[in-house]
Amino acid sequence: MEDVPKAIVCRYIALDIHKHYSVVAGVDRDGQIVLQPVRVEHEDLEGWLKRNLLSSDQVVIESTTNAWHVYDLIEPLVARVLVANPITSSRCPSGR
Repeated sequence: MEDVPKAIVCRYIALDIHKHYSVVAGVDRDGQIVLQPVRVEHEDLEGWLKRNLLSSDQVVIESTTNAWHVYDLIEPLVARVLVANPITSSRCPSGR
């Protein structure tokens, strides 16, 4: 992966947003972990996102009260951002 320019690496990143922190993790197209789960305090989130997200990343965030603020931080940094409600998502039928 070191020989591939960062801009063309496709990663799928998920953020689980809590009241005071988020947990961020990511996989590649093959489902291999490319970003181990990491806890990021919200006071550090904007800087962490700018340092760690790639312009080719596909990001999903959990639909919470903070979701749209986090969406606004992420949207200019990546290829795509989705806000998902785990209760109504067909990929998470049990809401877990």
